[in-house]
Amino acid sequence: MLMDFQMEGGQAISAEIMAEMEDVPEGYRAPSHEARTFDLPASVWITMFISYAIFFAALFVATGHGIAAIFALVVSIAYTVMYFGTAAVLNNVTAAERKALPQDGRIGGIETQTGWMNSAAANAQILTVPILLAVFACAFAVIRAVV
Repeated sequence: MLMDFQMEGGQAISAEIMAEMEDVPEGYRAPSHEARTFDLPASVWITMFISYAIFFAALFVATGHGIAAIFALVVSIAYTVMYFGTAAVLNNVTAAERKALPQDGRIGGIETQTGWMNSAAANAQILTVPILLAVFACAFAVIRAVV
């Protein structure tokens, strides 16, 4: 009994979806692939990379006196390289096809899950953690040098 209801409900939903798709003009459905773009300018990526480089350099200065610490830093650096490398690969997957997609015409911000965000707010949210990590590591290196 319950399965009959679920089957009928599934058929009704698929019929509604098909009816909605028939109303959509064909030109609207043209870009069928996911457009992978992070909408971030190169300056944001460069700032993140520099922040992480400062972070690891300061940690190496502060803790790079033992084999275990150096090993931990190498593993952490490898994870960071994988993070930036994955983002670079995903950004380049459809780079040529993205140029053919229509532009939305808005300049000076990015589209987020909750709506449009201007560049200053987006950059502040994106760069806060990497910059503060670099500041933390520099402070840690200064404390290590003083003590």
